[in-house]
Amino acid sequence: MRLGSRLRGVFPRGWCRSARWWITRIRDPALSIGTAVATVVFVGEIMRAVRHRDEPRTLAHLSSTFEGYVAGLLVNSTGLVVLVAMAIEDRLPVVLTALLAGWCLLNTAISATVFVVVARSRIRQPAAWDELDFVEQHAPKYGRPPETIEEYRAQQLQE
Repeated sequence: MRLGSRLRGVFPRGWCRSARWWITRIRDPALSIGTAVATVVFVGEIMRAVRHRDEPRTLAHLSSTFEGYVAGLLVNSTGLVVLVAMAIEDRLPVVLTALLAGWCLLNTAISATVFVVVARSRIRQPAAWDELDFVEQHAPKYGRPPETIEEYRAQQLQE
């Protein structure tokens, strides 16, 4: 794929005036950050992921991104280590330490659950995930028509 095609995929004609483009570009990182900090908010989404653990299409369309769950796992694990270090040095009150540790443990458990469910699905059904990854990478975005062979194929697979 040429550089021009890639740039058109990311920055379609009229992108600077497109509210849809701006909302999408702001929403995705915001959801990732929100997921990393407060994974507990997405409990319904996680329950849906566990219920549909054998359906890659459902897992691929989680409302918050998978990267957010991985970041949540890393951030909350690190937060737990920092809390333990601070508790050893007696820098925080016991009640605050217990509350923050509970928050970090809950977020870590939820993030780990999503990570395991998606990893298990990717290992057991690689062909379905390859197709979904191809569609995500090559499908025309923001309502523009397909221009390359890959985009036509991705659009057919999407339907």
